[in-house]
Amino acid sequence: MAITKKPNGKWRAVFDYKEQGERRRKVQTFKTKSDAKIWLAGLEANSTPQNLDASKILFQNYFKDYARVHLESGLKESTIASWEAVEKYIINVYFNNLYMSDLTRNIYQNFLNKYAVGHTRNTVNKRHQIVKMVIQQAFHDGLITTDPTYNVRISGSDSKDSSEKFLEADEFRTLLNHITDSPKLIRWRTSFMVYLVALSGIRAGEALALTTDDIDTLNKTISVNKTKQRSGESTEPKTKNAVRTIKMPNEFFSIYSQYIENKEFNSNNELFDGRRYATIANTWLHRIEQELGFNNNVSIHGLRHSHASYLISKGVDISYISKRLGHADITITMEVYAHLLSEKQIIEEEKTQNILSDI
Repeated sequence: MAITKKPNGKWRAVFDYKEQGERRRKVQTFKTKSDAKIWLAGLEANSTPQNLDASKILFQNYFKDYARVHLESGLKESTIASWEAVEKYIINVYFNNLYMSDLTRNIYQNFLNKYAVGHTRNTVNKRHQIVKMVIQQAFHDGLITTDPTYNVRISGSDSKDSSEKFLEADEFRTLLNHITDSPKLIRWRTSFMVYLVALSGIRAGEALALTTDDIDTLNKTISVNKTKQRSGESTEPKTKNAVRTIKMPNEFFSIYSQYIENKEFNSNNELFDGRRYATIANTWLHRIEQELGFNNNVSIHGLRHSHASYLISKGVDISYISKRLGHADITITMEVYAHLLSEKQIIEEEKTQNILSDI
């Protein structure tokens, strides 16, 4: 086995093996050295005569071996969690005791059809992409002669309508006022987290990783420089644009001073001690939304959408909103809030027509 860097910056991987007593070689080029290592490790794990026989390899075991090598290459904890979920809830359920040689397109399509019941099309496709990666590796390695994932049909229910992902402007204001008007609520971790996310638009993981050092009461800003993983570990944000400084209104710092008064924090001085507050805050938020009679019950992440949609409705520049949200680029913001931007465009077109008509 050997990995060498080519003049064009890509990586060439070479795998030598024996088949029926004859020496053979497989060569493949990759964009990254990590991908080359994964490919070689996968071949090495399946290079014995017994493993090269698809009729003797359970798909569960092949998936587990591939996942182990793939995840060791250094992936985000959220990605690792997705792979572990696929293994537990899909591979071990829908492909239990299935040999690689028996994996056909009909069997795979049947899995997709069954999994689509009770899941959105987007969720089905995300799970499909992970399973597909493993199956296509087996196909390219020559372990199976056809690709069962080729030209399959992805079904499932429609994703939640965009209008249901955020609160209306009056609901958004009502929620914030409900918290700030209660001396008791502004001191609770759950309700203060809801307030902070709604007013800043930051992600739940970013909020959970905040420490008292990240709150600048002098310059009236919040520094977002890390995110909380499911394990409770704080890591760097996934993109460079996610590292940002957010301006906050004066009222926030008045509420913040009441929140931290006489409160004990952990050794890291985190505002919210533990990942579990994301779940607790969601439960509390849904209960309050029902009590207040809102049309839509949104999650903590929905408050981020509510924050952005509220700013758009007030005419705030979309490029600033994109930076405030920490999106990788403005196209993401425009895609997510396309429905709101199209409504705003109609208003702007009418204003333009009136202005030009007065010439």
